[in-house]
Amino acid sequence: MRVSVSGAKDKELSKLVKLAAKSFSEKLISPQLSKNINLRILIKDKLEVGGYCDFEDSWPYPPRNFTIELDRAKKKIHMFIALAHEMVHLKQFAKCEMKDKLYKRKYVTVWKGEIYEDISYWDCPWEIEAYGMENSLVAKFLIEHDVFKELNQKKEVWFVNKNDLDEDEDMKIK
Repeated sequence: MRVSVSGAKDKELSKLVKLAAKSFSEKLISPQLSKNINLRILIKDKLEVGGYCDFEDSWPYPPRNFTIELDRAKKKIHMFIALAHEMVHLKQFAKCEMKDKLYKRKYVTVWKGEIYEDISYWDCPWEIEAYGMENSLVAKFLIEHDVFKELNQKKEVWFVNKNDLDEDEDMKIK
Protein backbone atom coordinates (compact mmCIF):
# COMPACT_ATOMS: atom_id res chain seq x y z
CA MET A 1 0.00 0.00 0.00
CA ARG A 2 1.30 3.41 -0.93
CA VAL A 3 0.42 5.91 1.79
CA SER A 4 0.91 9.66 1.92
CA VAL A 5 0.06 11.89 4.88
CA SER A 6 -0.46 15.63 4.82
CA GLY A 7 -1.54 18.16 7.41
CA ALA A 8 0.10 16.41 10.38
CA LYS A 9 2.08 19.52 11.43
CA ASP A 10 4.96 17.38 12.71
CA LYS A 11 7.07 14.63 11.14
CA GLU A 12 6.68 12.28 14.10
CA LEU A 13 2.89 12.23 13.85
CA SER A 14 3.01 11.89 10.07
CA LYS A 15 5.35 8.90 10.39
CA LEU A 16 3.15 7.24 13.04
CA VAL A 17 -0.06 7.76 11.02
CA LYS A 18 1.57 6.22 7.94
CA LEU A 19 2.89 3.29 9.98
CA ALA A 20 -0.55 2.77 11.56
CA ALA A 21 -2.31 2.79 8.17
CA LYS A 22 0.08 0.14 6.87
CA SER A 23 -0.32 -1.91 10.05
CA PHE A 24 -4.13 -1.78 9.84
CA SER A 25 -3.94 -2.71 6.16
CA GLU A 26 -1.90 -5.82 6.98
CA LYS A 27 -4.66 -6.95 9.35
CA LEU A 28 -7.55 -6.15 7.00
CA ILE A 29 -6.56 -6.98 3.44
CA SER A 30 -4.30 -9.38 1.61
CA PRO A 31 -0.80 -8.34 0.51
CA GLN A 32 -1.86 -8.92 -3.11
CA LEU A 33 -4.71 -6.41 -2.81
CA SER A 34 -2.73 -4.01 -0.63
CA LYS A 35 0.04 -3.55 -3.20
CA ASN A 36 -2.50 -2.07 -5.63
CA ILE A 37 -3.95 0.51 -3.23
CA ASN A 38 -3.01 4.17 -2.96
CA LEU A 39 -4.08 5.97 0.19
CA ARG A 40 -3.93 9.70 0.82
CA ILE A 41 -4.49 10.70 4.46
CA LEU A 42 -5.42 14.31 5.14
CA ILE A 43 -5.38 15.61 8.70
CA LYS A 44 -7.70 18.59 8.98
CA ASP A 45 -8.95 20.98 11.60
CA LYS A 46 -12.57 20.95 12.70
CA LEU A 47 -14.13 18.15 10.66
CA GLU A 48 -17.70 17.51 11.75
CA VAL A 49 -16.78 13.92 12.64
CA GLY A 50 -13.60 12.00 13.49
CA GLY A 51 -12.99 10.85 9.94
CA TYR A 52 -14.19 10.05 6.45
CA CYS A 53 -13.14 7.47 3.87
CA ASP A 54 -13.79 8.03 0.19
CA PHE A 55 -12.45 6.60 -3.03
CA GLU A 56 -11.30 8.53 -6.06
CA ASP A 57 -11.99 6.07 -8.86
CA SER A 58 -15.42 4.73 -9.70
CA TRP A 59 -14.23 2.86 -12.77
CA PRO A 60 -12.89 0.28 -13.03
CA TYR A 61 -14.52 -1.08 -9.92
CA PRO A 62 -13.39 -1.96 -7.25
CA PRO A 63 -11.65 1.27 -6.28
CA ARG A 64 -7.91 1.39 -5.62
CA ASN A 65 -7.33 5.09 -4.86
CA PHE A 66 -8.60 6.26 -1.48
CA THR A 67 -8.61 9.38 0.65
CA ILE A 68 -9.11 9.31 4.39
CA GLU A 69 -9.71 12.62 6.16
CA LEU A 70 -9.01 12.73 9.88
CA ASP A 71 -9.95 15.40 12.36
CA ARG A 72 -7.02 16.84 14.27
CA ALA A 73 -8.24 15.58 17.65
CA LYS A 74 -7.35 17.02 21.04
CA LYS A 75 -6.07 13.60 22.04
CA LYS A 76 -4.00 11.80 19.40
CA ILE A 77 -5.41 8.41 20.30
CA HIS A 78 -8.74 9.56 18.81
CA MET A 79 -7.07 10.14 15.46
CA PHE A 80 -5.74 6.59 15.47
CA ILE A 81 -9.11 5.13 16.44
CA ALA A 82 -10.74 7.13 13.63
CA LEU A 83 -8.02 5.97 11.21
CA ALA A 84 -8.62 2.32 12.17
CA HIS A 85 -12.39 2.81 11.70
CA GLU A 86 -11.90 4.39 8.27
CA MET A 87 -9.41 1.68 7.25
CA VAL A 88 -12.15 -0.88 7.87
CA HIS A 89 -14.33 1.09 5.43
CA LEU A 90 -11.43 1.14 2.94
CA LYS A 91 -11.29 -2.65 3.21
CA GLN A 92 -15.04 -2.90 2.70
CA PHE A 93 -14.89 -0.85 -0.50
CA ALA A 94 -11.68 -2.44 -1.82
CA LYS A 95 -13.04 -5.96 -1.34
CA CYS A 96 -16.44 -5.02 -2.83
CA GLU A 97 -18.22 -5.84 0.42
CA MET A 98 -19.81 -2.38 0.29
CA LYS A 99 -20.88 -0.28 -2.68
CA ASP A 100 -22.87 2.90 -3.00
CA LYS A 101 -25.08 2.86 -6.07
CA LEU A 102 -28.07 4.45 -7.68
CA TYR A 103 -31.19 2.32 -7.19
CA LYS A 104 -34.67 3.47 -8.12
CA ARG A 105 -33.46 7.06 -8.53
CA LYS A 106 -31.76 7.33 -5.15
CA TYR A 107 -28.42 6.34 -3.70
CA VAL A 108 -28.37 3.24 -1.55
CA THR A 109 -25.66 1.11 0.01
CA VAL A 110 -25.20 -2.46 -1.10
CA TRP A 111 -23.61 -4.49 1.67
CA LYS A 112 -22.51 -8.02 0.75
CA GLY A 113 -25.15 -8.16 -1.99
CA GLU A 114 -28.04 -6.79 0.08
CA ILE A 115 -29.53 -3.33 -0.54
CA TYR A 116 -29.82 -1.00 2.46
CA GLU A 117 -31.83 2.20 2.36
CA ASP A 118 -33.43 4.28 5.10
CA ILE A 119 -31.51 2.54 7.86
CA SER A 120 -30.29 4.10 11.11
CA TYR A 121 -26.54 4.82 11.20
CA TRP A 122 -26.08 2.58 14.25
CA ASP A 123 -27.89 -0.33 12.57
CA CYS A 124 -25.70 -0.30 9.43
CA PRO A 125 -23.73 -3.57 9.32
CA TRP A 126 -20.68 -1.82 7.82
CA GLU A 127 -20.60 0.59 10.79
CA ILE A 128 -21.09 -2.24 13.27
CA GLU A 129 -18.06 -3.97 11.74
CA ALA A 130 -15.94 -0.79 11.76
CA TYR A 131 -16.80 0.10 15.37
CA GLY A 132 -16.24 -3.51 16.37
CA MET A 133 -12.71 -3.60 14.96
CA GLU A 134 -11.32 -0.12 15.59
CA ASN A 135 -10.09 -0.54 19.19
CA SER A 136 -8.43 -3.92 18.66
CA LEU A 137 -6.64 -2.63 15.54
CA VAL A 138 -5.25 0.33 17.50
CA ALA A 139 -4.29 -1.82 20.51
CA LYS A 140 -2.45 -4.31 18.27
CA PHE A 141 -0.65 -1.47 16.50
CA LEU A 142 0.49 0.16 19.75
CA ILE A 143 1.74 -3.16 21.14
CA GLU A 144 3.36 -4.53 17.95
CA HIS A 145 5.23 -1.31 17.24
CA ASP A 146 6.18 -0.72 20.86
CA VAL A 147 4.62 2.73 20.77
CA PHE A 148 3.49 2.55 24.41
CA LYS A 149 6.96 3.38 25.80
CA GLU A 150 7.02 6.68 23.94
CA LEU A 151 3.37 7.45 24.67
CA ASN A 152 3.71 6.97 28.40
CA GLN A 153 5.99 10.01 28.47
CA LYS A 154 3.47 12.03 26.46
CA LYS A 155 0.25 10.64 27.85
CA GLU A 156 -1.38 14.06 28.28
CA VAL A 157 -1.44 14.51 24.47
CA TRP A 158 -2.41 10.94 23.72
CA PHE A 159 -4.86 9.60 26.23
CA VAL A 160 -8.18 10.67 27.70
CA ASN A 161 -8.51 11.52 31.37
CA LYS A 162 -11.74 10.84 33.20
CA ASN A 163 -12.36 14.60 33.32
CA ASP A 164 -12.01 14.90 29.53
CA LEU A 165 -14.86 12.52 28.78
CA ASP A 166 -17.68 14.98 29.38
CA GLU A 167 -16.21 17.78 27.30
CA ASP A 168 -14.46 15.76 24.58
CA GLU A 169 -16.47 15.36 21.39
CA ASP A 170 -13.54 14.13 19.26
CA MET A 171 -14.75 10.53 19.24
CA LYS A 172 -17.48 11.09 16.66
CA ILE A 173 -16.74 8.99 13.58
CA LYS A 174 -18.73 8.58 10.43
